[in-house]
Parts: sequence; structure tokens; C-alpha cells
Amino acid sequence: MNAKIKTRLVASGLVLLALILVPAPISPPHWLAERLGSVFGMSWKLAYLVAAVGLRALFYGSLGLVAAFAIKKSPSLRGRVLQMALVPFFVIGLALLIRSLKLMQVPSLGHVVIPAIACGLGAIAGLGLNFRNWGVTIGVSSLVVGAVLWVFTRGASGDLSRATRAELERIVNAGPALAQGEARFGALMEAAFRRDPARERSAAAVFQNRASILALGITAGHERLARLAGLDPKDDLVARAASLGQGSSLRGREDWARHFAVSAALAVVESPGLSDAGGLLKEAIDALGKGSGFSFGDLAADRAGVRFAMAATRTEAEADGIRLRLERGFLVDDFFPQVSDLPESLSTETFRAQYGKVGSSRYRQVLAEIESRLDRCAAVATAR
Repeated sequence: MNAKIKTRLVASGLVLLALILVPAPISPPHWLAERLGSVFGMSWKLAYLVAAVGLRALFYGSLGLVAAFAIKKSPSLRGRVLQMALVPFFVIGLALLIRSLKLMQVPSLGHVVIPAIACGLGAIAGLGLNFRNWGVTIGVSSLVVGAVLWVFTRGASGDLSRATRAELERIVNAGPALAQGEARFGALMEAAFRRDPARERSAAAVFQNRASILALGITAGHERLARLAGLDPKDDLVARAASLGQGSSLRGREDWARHFAVSAALAVVESPGLSDAGGLLKEAIDALGKGSGFSFGDLAADRAGVRFAMAATRTEAEADGIRLRLERGFLVDDFFPQVSDLPESLSTETFRAQYGKVGSSRYRQVLAEIESRLDRCAAVATAR
């Protein structure tokens, strides 16, 4: 067996061994976040997020780099370019397959973006080292980076911005004299999704619902979401809409109303990478970070918002169905189940003692219970 074949076999073995042995997902130790915070003067949450993103990027980037040496170099320039384009997809696919088998569930897109980008760039760099062709390497890397930046930075279309602004005006016109709590949240939902025959003739129901969900996210979630719709968060209309959202709640909790509205808006925004980053932030900070602790109730509200967005924008028929349902009046049982009995405010130590880590069997049992409860909510039952 010659040296090149041995190198490819060793590289293949290292990649497989790393994917099998390394925990999924990768969570940073607290000492690393504390050291980053101390050295760079970061807050705990920012330091933990940087540590989580950095560890994942380092691991999957190294994985792609090593995997590149398991590939037999193509004799032609065209073949090498194809290898640079296809090898990252193969490595990423293998990583997702093994991760899914370990967790017994397919990871959400939110947990895939950073590993996929890091693995792809690592593989391209490794192939460049393997081929010693830096001109091709730099060219392919530039295309990958450019594509990623385009996906992550492009905002909402002009049509969606205008439609979202129109939905905000409808919500503001509902007036500030709304009841507090769940009644207010329901009134905001009804106002955002109120059927308008004139507009329905000029726009598809799915498109209208996307604008309505973005408007609801700005109103009941956070005004900063206006940027996702191409609007200025400091705009007077945005500020008035956000003020109407104050005091709205789900199952008696204002934070659950915000979780629901923000998650739904992130699920329909045109740049899905923003939703991915939100998913990573929640896993890294809430599940294993310091602060208020992890809440399965918050997670249930997030999932309810995402499933609502899916139900409202998946097909034209379902989009019409959501509007018709809200036309009859908002019923919380249709959108969000009772979750007050789920564990909340779990410190890092308590979470690890009871559930081990994110993705453990006990953790997945609670997630399955959340999904089961959502399956009994008529408006979001089929959105999985």
C-alpha cells in the first residue's frame, strides 16, 4: 500500500471517528466562555455565544480540511474544480447523517448553517493544499463566501416591505384601546390577518400571510424585526405598532407571546440564515448558559410560532384556512397548548443533572411531549 492510499485511509478514518465520538451538538465549557469574557471584556451571553460558534466552526472546519486529504486528486483542472464544489456537500451530508443517527432526529436548519459553512470552507482549503492550486482555491472560496454573504445579507423584497407596512397600519388602526393579556394578543392576531377582499384579488394568500406574520412579529415580538422586512425600527409606524403589543400575553405570560411572535416572523423571513442564527443563539445561551435558565415553556412557544408560520404559508389553501379561522376569532387552544407544567428556570447545573445535554434521550422526551401537545392544537396540528 503506497503512502498516498494510506493518507487517504487515515484521513477517512479520522473524519468518521471524530463524527462518531464528538458530542452533538458541541457545547463549550464554561471556563472557555469565562476566559473570553475576561480577556475581551464581553458579557457572559456574548462570550458564550462566541465560544459556541467558534468551537463548532473550528471542529467542522478542521473536519472538512482533513476530509479533503481522503480524496484522490483529479488529473484535470475541471475535475479538481468539481471536487472542490462537490466534496464539501458530501462531507456535510455525512456529518448530518451521523449527527441525526446519534440524536435520533434530523437537526433543524438552524443548527446546520454554521457547521455547513465551516465544513465547506475547510474542505476547499484542504483541497487547495492537496492540489497545490491556490488560484482555483481562492476563486472557489470567493464564490462560496460571496454566496453566503448574499444569502445572509439580502433583506425582504420591496413588495414584502410594502405589504408588511400595510399590515402594520391595519394593526395600528385597531387602536390602543385593546384589552390586556391574551385578549390583546388575540386582537392583534385578528387585526393582522383580517381578510381584505380588495387586497386578496391582487396578492396570493401565502404572500399576504408572510406580511401579516412579519407585522405581528414587529408588534408583539420586537420592533427590531422591522429590519427583516426592510423597514426602519425607529419609524413612527413601527413604534406605534410595537407600543400596541405591550401587555399582550399567551397563557398569562408576556414572554411566551414574544417567543411565539418572534419565532413565527423568523420562520418566514426571506433570509433563512437569520432564523438559523436565532436557533443557535437559543440553544447555546438558554440551554447551557447562565442567566434566567432554560425553559421548556419558552421552547414550546418558539415551536408553536414556527408551526403557525408553516401552517399559514405552506399552501394557498392552508393560508386561506388560517385567515378564515382567525376571522371567526382567536382561540388560544387552536394555536398554543397548556405548557405551564413543563420544567422552567433550569440552571446549568440542574439542566445537566436532569437532562445531561441538549439532544439527550430525556431532553428528546420532553420535546416529543411538546410536539404531541402542539399536534392537538387545531391551527398548527399538521405543520411539522
